[in-house]
Amino acid sequence: MNFVQPIRDPDQIQQIKEHLKEKNERNYILLVMGINTGLRISDIFKLKVGDLKGSHISMREKKTGKQKRIQLTPALKRELRWYIEEREDNEYFKLNNREDY
Repeated sequence: MNFVQPIRDPDQIQQIKEHLKEKNERNYILLVMGINTGLRISDIFKLKVGDLKGSHISMREKKTGKQKRIQLTPALKRELRWYIEEREDNEYFKLNNREDY
């Protein structure tokens, strides 16, 4: 099995974030969620908008079955605000991929 090393250089991460924020908001917000919560994409897609309105996310991981409680940082809440404001609490967080990239 091949392993991919994580990007550890903060400057590289910032460059990727800036590029995605300009070119593809969907992928940008998914990157920000993954970086700030450590969740796998499959777990991010299980979240509902209402799950993101509190100070923590409580969920069971899809892959491991472990129960997790993750604090939402103020920085992450700021990034999510535009998305949350336009949607109902019972909508899944999975964003539409309407943009070609």
